[in-house]
Amino acid sequence: MDPLTDILAGLRIRTASYTRLDATAPWGIKSPGERGINFVLVLRGSALLSVDDAAQPVALCGGDVFIMLEALPYRLIDREDSALIDCVEVEKLRVDNAIKIGGGGALTTFVSGAFELDALEARPLLKALPSLLCLKLDAHRSLAFQSVLEMLALETESPGMGSQAVVSRLFELLFVHAVRAYALQADGPGQGWLAALADRHLARALQAMHAEPAEDWTVESLARSAGMSRSGFAARFKSVVGQTPLDYLTQWRMYCAVRLLQQQDIALADVSRQVGYESVAAFNRVFRRETAMTPGAFRKSGAARRHSEA
Repeated sequence: MDPLTDILAGLRIRTASYTRLDATAPWGIKSPGERGINFVLVLRGSALLSVDDAAQPVALCGGDVFIMLEALPYRLIDREDSALIDCVEVEKLRVDNAIKIGGGGALTTFVSGAFELDALEARPLLKALPSLLCLKLDAHRSLAFQSVLEMLALETESPGMGSQAVVSRLFELLFVHAVRAYALQADGPGQGWLAALADRHLARALQAMHAEPAEDWTVESLARSAGMSRSGFAARFKSVVGQTPLDYLTQWRMYCAVRLLQQQDIALADVSRQVGYESVAAFNRVFRRETAMTPGAFRKSGAARRHSEA
């Protein structure tokens, strides 16, 4: 299993919601930023997206999608001089999962959605992604990705029985395809483990760590997995990933531990051994340093139980 699959397989979306918005010109929406992961798909028409930390507005048209992984203030308008309505006021116009705004001119239709991921489980992935993903419709978009967007458009246009469950599953697929598309872009990840997957030598070392986190890995043994010298491997890994191989290994082990701790029938000593620590005390110390909680406190807090039921 490759590292991206390994991480994505453990993520579960919860508290998903969606809105279908028909906006007729002139129109404009401003948002102070919303918690969770938020995305907007342009079904038809066009819009300008402005984000506070971006230098220039982004022109969007049918088929484009953007995803915000942080609560970034943004503005979405049909043209620069259109008046803006606060998203709180826009929300008051909701009828079921649909909202209509604007002055009666040219139509732009969006599907927007929001969902949450468990903070600890999502951390490896969210650290590798920018706060804003903007994915344009082009010839390089995969047929699978486009099919998900089309199914999402159809399901929100004509909701049927179980529609909320269908949309939630499509959110999961949308997120996976968005991450894959970003990883393959020419201006995609410049640093981090996603960037390392594009390096055939570093990818071997990552796959080895993900496949056997309990192995007594050293820089030397990881370098052999990568087919490189120790010094060359250490330098390239730090340059591309942004941390040393053993620091990355520690974080991956703690991620695996979070998954295992969700299973109430596995003793802490067994969790410790499965992630490479013979000493429970050493495991407790590292887990607390990385997560600000002891393994026992994490399990007792109910975080694992709430996550597994989401």
